[in-house]
Amino acid sequence: MVWKLEVQDPQHLADEDPDLDERTQETMTKLAASLGCVYELCVDYDSYDSGTPYYARWVRLPAAEHAQRDKNGLPLVLDPIREYLDGQVPDGLEWPGPGADG
Repeated sequence: MVWKLEVQDPQHLADEDPDLDERTQETMTKLAASLGCVYELCVDYDSYDSGTPYYARWVRLPAAEHAQRDKNGLPLVLDPIREYLDGQVPDGLEWPGPGADG
């Protein structure tokens, strides 16, 4: 199953740093692999109909990792990835709840 990690930027705080995909791709690939996961793709230049930009990463997890979740519903294996991504975006961006994409 693939999980989507998304951060929303309603205040356009990351506008001055739009190269998040380029800056994080190598580390995301290596970090995901070290956790037994596969980094699949990212979206950094899109927004909702409301105009709110969002930055999303999709990570494929081994089936056994889906059951163990943190207090927010995120599989525990994704915690280091989420922590890494949180350090790559400006403070103040909003992380909605995690989601599985099938």
